[in-house]
Amino acid sequence: MIQRIQSLFLFLVVILGILMFFSPLASFFSEMHNLKLYVYKLENMVPGSEIQFGFTTILPLLLFNIAITLLSGYTIFLYKNRILQIKLIRFCMLLNMFIIVGVFFLYPRLIETRVEGETEFGFSAYLPLVSLLFLYLANRYILKDEKLVRSIDRLR
Repeated sequence: MIQRIQSLFLFLVVILGILMFFSPLASFFSEMHNLKLYVYKLENMVPGSEIQFGFTTILPLLLFNIAITLLSGYTIFLYKNRILQIKLIRFCMLLNMFIIVGVFFLYPRLIETRVEGETEFGFSAYLPLVSLLFLYLANRYILKDEKLVRSIDRLR
């Protein structure tokens, strides 16, 4: 049954995962540098200034976001296997927590050591927090469905 409320929450997680690709997570400002951190790249907005960050620096953020987006979309269609849905959602919640820690704690410290400036978090930095809330709510409603099915099976 795709029309369940948890399917709506999972769909919103997919939408939020896609939105994270289109706006910067954070901006780093100094006198010589103006960097924007996206899920897929670290962009230097000042021509001529060089900061060495490889693609592998951003790769975990990109892979975790893609995994959360794809797994949440896939989980919507697993409505007949609620136990697997619960496991996948919990895995997505774990990946989402890694993204939150990376965006708010690891990447700013890593970049600020080289830029020596200020950090300003963008709109997309808070999307993993909202996504985590939606994953929690979806998990809660799936557990509620599972309890209902088990109680009906007990009555038979």
